[in-house]
Amino acid sequence: MLKLLITLIQAIQPFLVPLCFVCAWGLMILLVWSVGSAIFDTLRRAQRMHQIPCADCAYFTKDYHLKCPVRPTIALSEEAIDCPDFCSVGGRNS
Repeated sequence: MLKLLITLIQAIQPFLVPLCFVCAWGLMILLVWSVGSAIFDTLRRAQRMHQIPCADCAYFTKDYHLKCPVRPTIALSEEAIDCPDFCSVGGRNS
């Protein structure tokens, strides 16, 4: 039984080194791809979040209870990007 096992290991040994080499590089490529796509997605999401105009709006209260008295349900969310009630801080007549 032991001789059969030794013979089997010696028979597949020339294929093990290239197989392990390919598997190791494949894992490295997958790792780099995964990290790169995570960074790309994070940058794309950050660009989208920077389009939210609420912090520069005259109606923004900076109070976590009521962020916006005009449209409180969409304040500081992606839905507020094209808010029709946006008024820049210097543009409101008071």
